[in-house]
Amino acid sequence: MAMVDTVPDDFSPSLGIADAEGLEKESDGHIELEGLPNTRDIGGIRAADGRYVKHARLLRSGALAGATERDLEVLLDDFDVRTVIDLRTEEERREKPDPEDGLEGVRFDDAPVLNTSTLGVTREGGIKGALKMLRAVQDDPAQIMMDIYERMVLDEASQRGFASFFDDVLDTPDGAVLWHCTIGKDRAGLAAMLLLHVLGASHEDILRDYEATNRYVASRTEDIMDALATYHLAGKLDKSIQVINAADPRFLQAALDAIDREFGGLDAYVEKALGITDEKRDALRARYLTADPRG
Repeated sequence: MAMVDTVPDDFSPSLGIADAEGLEKESDGHIELEGLPNTRDIGGIRAADGRYVKHARLLRSGALAGATERDLEVLLDDFDVRTVIDLRTEEERREKPDPEDGLEGVRFDDAPVLNTSTLGVTREGGIKGALKMLRAVQDDPAQIMMDIYERMVLDEASQRGFASFFDDVLDTPDGAVLWHCTIGKDRAGLAAMLLLHVLGASHEDILRDYEATNRYVASRTEDIMDALATYHLAGKLDKSIQVINAADPRFLQAALDAIDREFGGLDAYVEKALGITDEKRDALRARYLTADPRG
């Protein structure tokens, strides 16, 4: 461990995101930004009654701390972001706060969801935190992540966070809502899954949206692996990095299995655990769905 102590506490590998050339969106809703690799518009997904999720209204993302001035302009001017919902814990927010000064007029709400640190896994604390996390999960990283997903949907504090997330979405009558965690995969992915379900999306489309993250976090995974190699800390930790940074269908299924076991299905879960009444569901669908797939 003496070797670890030589690594700076504030170490954070660069992401190497290509410069944005205007606003470009791919079929999975990816928004090409300079410092935010995994920001996506979930508009266009088929939902209830043959309608579609409206474009430029519901955005999922990783943490906003890396946003450039141009990125913030895109979010404000092209997407009219009015609300940012932070699913991270207070410690994470304190370490890498959102750029509130660069998003004038935007409402920032906190809706913390169970952090993986409760199971010995953390994305906090630079390279030291990363090493602690990787060593905690290296024996069976996939099983650890499945346990985490189960805990995230069953933990009462997390349920309060997801309930608050829905309230914040409902409290944004105009413009776009953006929600994020750290890399936009786990907590943001579960929030997207729950919202898309309430909007009437199919399991197949929800899973497709969840797995799309894998296209945009590869550079982060490679950078972490390169950094560990630089400090002679790689080797068998590489596999753990690849597993925990993946949007693996097994993780999402573990959450769904836990919900089925404890609540009898997603419909009962969003109603009983998150307080999504028929009225709230109908209000969300009225606001965020359209008959026009381009709308």
